[in-house]
Amino acid sequence: MTFNEQDVERIVVEVIRRLGLLGPATAAPANRNELTLAERVVTMRLLEGKLEGVARLVVPARAVVTPAVRDELNDRQIELIRKA
Repeated sequence: MTFNEQDVERIVVEVIRRLGLLGPATAAPANRNELTLAERVVTMRLLEGKLEGVARLVVPARAVVTPAVRDELNDRQIELIRKA
């Protein structure tokens, strides 16, 4: 059996949801080029429509960032920053 990125993303989100780690979607604009998230799990679904014009994505230090998100950030040359 083979899985594509969407399959893996869907599986990760479901596992995280079942573990009770998904919080409410919150994005706080620190500045125009920075997107700050408080979620403990960062998925493509969460970022949908939020990356335009973003140079930096700030997430909690222990946040889980899915491989699809990492690939998208690399493709868009967006820096991933982890903060406590």
